[in-house]
Amino acid sequence: MNYFKSVLVGLAAVFVICVFLPTLPTIVRVLMSVIKHRAEGGGIAVGPVRWHAPSTAQWLFMFVVFGGGFAGELRKLAKRRRPPASD
Repeated sequence: MNYFKSVLVGLAAVFVICVFLPTLPTIVRVLMSVIKHRAEGGGIAVGPVRWHAPSTAQWLFMFVVFGGGFAGELRKLAKRRRPPASD
């Protein structure tokens, strides 16, 4: 169970650092545009969605982020485990 939790934390770290944080400026810019042009009623043009395979450096960065999240959570869970009972 500890490994499963650690994998989830690693995946969450990859999502936050590699997906959410890079898109945050775009989200803020869109919200500011909506607030600014609310009375005029504007739209956002969306073109075709293209996905490019990540480069080797990007894959390496994602593995490092995943490994950091995984190892950090696994270490935290190991420290939280109760010490063996002494008789």
